[in-house]
Amino acid sequence: MNIRQLVERLEQIEARCKGEAQELCYELINDLIEEDLKLEKTFKKFNRKLEDDFIEYLMTEGIKSGSIGEA
Repeated sequence: MNIRQLVERLEQIEARCKGEAQELCYELINDLIEEDLKLEKTFKKFNRKLEDDFIEYLMTEGIKSGSIGEA
């Protein structure tokens, strides 16, 4: 189950609640969405770094082996 599915289920519960329970569901939904956005941003940075490191490795090894020429 991912965060979007959790949010959808919480929204269904929120729609049936009133008062304090509804407010607590609303706050929890917002917290989950905020956390999801932070995680997505972190993963994008990690993937970018991983891709850059991998490309650098391939270029370095390709130059060492002679399979690609140094520019």
